[in-house]
Amino acid sequence: SKYASLATDDRPPTTDRVAEFILDIPDGIRNMTQHPGDVIVGSVVVTVTKPTKALRIKLTFLGQQRVYVRDMSNQASLLNYTNVDYTIFDKQLTLWGRDLGKDDTAANGPLETLQPGTMRVPFSIKIPRVNYPSSIKREKTCRVRYVIWAILERPGTFMDHTILTDKEEIHFEPIAYPTRPREALQINNTIYGTLETSTAHIAVVVTGGIVQLPAVAGDRVAYQLEARTQLDQRSVTNSGNQHLADINQCVIRFMRVYIVERLKARGLIKGMDHTQAYSKDIHAVTLIPTNSKPGKVSNSESVYSSNGHIRLPFDMCPFDSKQLERTYELRIECDVVDKSSLLDKMTRQKSTYTMHMPLEICTVSPDTFDAAAYQNAYTNESLNISSIALPPHHKAAAEPKVAVGGWELERSFIKWDRLNPTWVELARKRNTEYI
Repeated sequence: SKYASLATDDRPPTTDRVAEFILDIPDGIRNMTQHPGDVIVGSVVVTVTKPTKALRIKLTFLGQQRVYVRDMSNQASLLNYTNVDYTIFDKQLTLWGRDLGKDDTAANGPLETLQPGTMRVPFSIKIPRVNYPSSIKREKTCRVRYVIWAILERPGTFMDHTILTDKEEIHFEPIAYPTRPREALQINNTIYGTLETSTAHIAVVVTGGIVQLPAVAGDRVAYQLEARTQLDQRSVTNSGNQHLADINQCVIRFMRVYIVERLKARGLIKGMDHTQAYSKDIHAVTLIPTNSKPGKVSNSESVYSSNGHIRLPFDMCPFDSKQLERTYELRIECDVVDKSSLLDKMTRQKSTYTMHMPLEICTVSPDTFDAAAYQNAYTNESLNISSIALPPHHKAAAEPKVAVGGWELERSFIKWDRLNPTWVELARKRNTEYI
């Protein structure tokens, strides 16, 4: 049969000398977020079809951050942005072959030979307990990435030949400890209008609170907020009575809460330090008025009350490296409409009142944060967070440790014949009509 002829076909499915060179990282590691103290394991797989002289197989683990900053010294261009790259670490390890870093005299010795077959070399990477910056990518703003790849170096007549595996990106997040116990964030702010709007004489007073702060990314945060319009006392003049008559006509139509990501990039351009700030709304919630009808989120009164919960995004993680800092803030917006204004009715014009406040996010829950639970270098065993100092090793400039092996997978070799998995896979691709 056709399948039988495929199984007994001893012809090599490829004439390429290097049939396969890949980086194999288990799905449970490649698809998971890594943290300080974790171990990344994997293996490099190379398949050659005939004896092949080679210099080495080398593994590289690179941490790099890029920031975009504006060159303030050049005032001629408003769009003169420059990307500045910084290397967090660049670890390399020879998995097989000559290690020139240890023995330079090996350059004149005989080359090692890869025998026909599939060789698998396991490796492990120990991430130190250091808060590297979080993996992040923001277009034309910043990028922090951690990448692993392998290189196969073979000798050539005029220059060495290199083959690279695909690069595997590792998602990393630092550990953000709470700096204080959880408590309610009390809000009592007055937001004033602007002269360009029809409600310039109106102020909005926002009161209430948000509990369970600092919060962990992904938490549900309870809130109770109330916004009401009042006369801006700064605008009270002889015509203040008319203003007072217009107060009840100014209604708060909508009330929204935004989670804002704030980035501060620092870069060195032409020997001068430059700083660039960016902000981005990563989550928005329109608050539903208390006692409103089902499905209705707008309001028709001068007082807007709401209570409930806000689900924070899961991918929030603050950090501060020398070149990039990420923090978060809350922005509360109230849309005010003057019902007595004919122009507002025709154009559906509204005035937006905005207030900002910092939002503390951590990755370790304040409810369970204590010295015994996380085995850090604390001398104070009290559960009072305010009396616990952060361990100094989380600020240390340590680098990952890359090693051959380091986990249960051992180095293996399968000779090149029709029972070799790579042979079978290539034969199936070549004989697709049999599948």
